[in-house]
Amino acid sequence: MEIDSLVRSLSYPSLLALNSSPQLVDDVLRYAETHAKQREAYWHHKTLTPVDVGKGGMRTTPAEVLHELGVATTLLTASPLSQVARHWAAVRYCATLTRVSGGRLALTPDANEVVYHHKVTQSEQLGIGLALVVAKNLLRRQYRGWTFHAVDAEVALKAGFVDGVGAVESVSRTKKRPDYILLGHHATKTRRRMKIVILECKGTHQPPSFIHGQLARAAVQVEALSVGGSHPPSLMVASHLTQSGITAYVLDPPGDNELWSGDDEELDGLLSTAPEDQFWRPRTVSPQEPEARQAPTGDVSPADETVTELDPAEELPPGAPQVFDIPEQQRGWFTQILTRAVAATALLFAGNSAAAGGYATPRQRGTEDPAFQPGLFSLDPAWATSSAATFELPNGLSAEGTRHRAPLGRGRALEVFRGVESRLYRELAEGRVGAYLRDAPTFFGRRAALPADGSVYSFGRDGTVLVVRVLDSGR
Repeated sequence: MEIDSLVRSLSYPSLLALNSSPQLVDDVLRYAETHAKQREAYWHHKTLTPVDVGKGGMRTTPAEVLHELGVATTLLTASPLSQVARHWAAVRYCATLTRVSGGRLALTPDANEVVYHHKVTQSEQLGIGLALVVAKNLLRRQYRGWTFHAVDAEVALKAGFVDGVGAVESVSRTKKRPDYILLGHHATKTRRRMKIVILECKGTHQPPSFIHGQLARAAVQVEALSVGGSHPPSLMVASHLTQSGITAYVLDPPGDNELWSGDDEELDGLLSTAPEDQFWRPRTVSPQEPEARQAPTGDVSPADETVTELDPAEELPPGAPQVFDIPEQQRGWFTQILTRAVAATALLFAGNSAAAGGYATPRQRGTEDPAFQPGLFSLDPAWATSSAATFELPNGLSAEGTRHRAPLGRGRALEVFRGVESRLYRELAEGRVGAYLRDAPTFFGRRAALPADGSVYSFGRDGTVLVVRVLDSGR
């Protein structure tokens, strides 16, 4: 495929199939019940129920998936080349998704042919982007007028707990925590409301039955956080990746538990002060009474007569999981942590690590104990940064951000721009997070018809923008 066609294909609307059913619940419960004999953690899963995913799946584009992946993984690249690395989602995976006959979203032949260890990384990364697209779509349907922002759970918990959320390399501990906390915001003329939804993302190239093990593990991970003594609502999304089409399997519908509410003045007052690091410790969950455990009620799925084993590298570690309890009186503190992480994520996506660092606590920055708590907001040296730029958007809008160009030969280059709409960018850079949360959804509604020049635009409801295009030597 020619590079121009490849880039254009990123904007093709495609159908992402969704699956959620009582049979899926039974298959996941049966996997957990079988494996709990060797791994105690499987007994401590969340109660599973199907999600109303509607009929016919949902529409999305490869660009939207890559956009969500790029924003969500912004905080995972604290290195001297972080600015370049933050373009990685759009550059590395721009040739992995396409639209096939019937209009379905699917893997490209090239993506399907990578060797096993690359497939693991590919499925994990694409699983994040797909899960965020699915989760935000379902949440917008359930919570009209709300906007949801993804916060890496590692970032949020790092500010509160001194044991169990240390170095990212502590693999056994991270396997019992969820991937993301989705912070929802809703504004009216008189009130601001916040809610959180826990999200666990999975992806695989393996047979569909492999999904059951992934969701069984996810059901343990989403129980790892409690606020005020109760577990927030959650979603678990596992994507099955094939050349014939991608299907996202979804379980555990969100409830309606809000994190915080107040008026504009109260929110601005809350966000005007920097939260301090807390020094809590996670607790190990107590054994669950057998009669309290959820068990499968139906027959074994015809496609799952043999329970597929998880890869040993993905298996839950021995022992009971830990729970990270946010005290009831610290709801405001947690709102500060999550909201400031949203601001930092958007600024880092736009390439402004200096302003983003101001939104982090000492432990998040790594200044408290760098050996134990690696920094997530390291400033980039001048030689490692991409070019900062104002990018003109359709309808007279503009975005502030950074661009990266990769040579293609014959005087051509692939350019990726990532940034934040200019007004929203200024609000974030000036510390006006409350205004940003209120104004971000309006940007999405001000989009215009896109230019027919082969460029691919993706606009987020958080005000972020991703542009991918091929340039000739004169541009």
